[in-house]
Amino acid sequence: MIFWRTYNNKVHSIEETNKLGFPIDDASYIPDEYLEKGEFVILRTAFGVGDWGIISAFPRKLKEKYPDCKVLIPSPTLLRSMFGELEKNWSSWSDPFKVVNTIFDNNPYVDGFIDSFEEDVFNDHYRIYGNTDVPLMEEILRFWQFDNFDNIEPELHWSKEEVEFGDKIIKEHCNGDFGTLLISNRFDGIGIKKIQQVVSDYNLPMFYWTKSPEIDGLEFTKALDMRHIDTRIQLYIKSKAKFNVGNQTGVNDTIANYTPTLTVARPNLGSNIIRSQIYL
Repeated sequence: MIFWRTYNNKVHSIEETNKLGFPIDDASYIPDEYLEKGEFVILRTAFGVGDWGIISAFPRKLKEKYPDCKVLIPSPTLLRSMFGELEKNWSSWSDPFKVVNTIFDNNPYVDGFIDSFEEDVFNDHYRIYGNTDVPLMEEILRFWQFDNFDNIEPELHWSKEEVEFGDKIIKEHCNGDFGTLLISNRFDGIGIKKIQQVVSDYNLPMFYWTKSPEIDGLEFTKALDMRHIDTRIQLYIKSKAKFNVGNQTGVNDTIANYTPTLTVARPNLGSNIIRSQIYL
């Protein structure tokens, strides 16, 4: 892995490392001079829904600790100019750089999206890790001189129109409780029996997104295929479900704080762990 510095809209390779960030027993912290300016840019160097979703509480936490600060998010235009050569790494998304809108639109703690920045922005490589796995949000907040890591689970903020549209879809396709099922394109079949057991135990109609029209050996009552529904509306529908189940994906990571979300996890979660998620 390469540790990156992001300065004046450019990405600079600093050093090769086995682990990003700084060890807790030899920590480096964000400079006081940067904090005193009070204009903070949140920058990740990965572009899946979950990559940004797992740090979605960051704007609120910054406003709580630094009430007079401005919290700014890089625009898709800026992200493309900085990281365009990496776009193919997120080929399952039509435009991975728009994920910032998926996660931060309508967020009352975000002051705006920016197309450029000056001097240093402390990206997600600036984190402090310990000897045990904790959520990435906690590692980043340590670097930002936080000592309180309460309420750092992912969060989203929907508009009135999005809520009304999501509720309309739910009402049209389900009369009462429902679940959601998500089987991603990367799913290798490991854990399918655990997913089936959850679906069978709840025995509810399912809003679903699956890697193919049919999953061998998986049986469930279909309410609606969500493949062609806007991602933010999918996330809202999942937040209103009785439960969510599937293999580990960024979408389910992002919504786990709202309703029971049962997940077949990938090996070695590391800082991708979500405390509110239920790992099968």
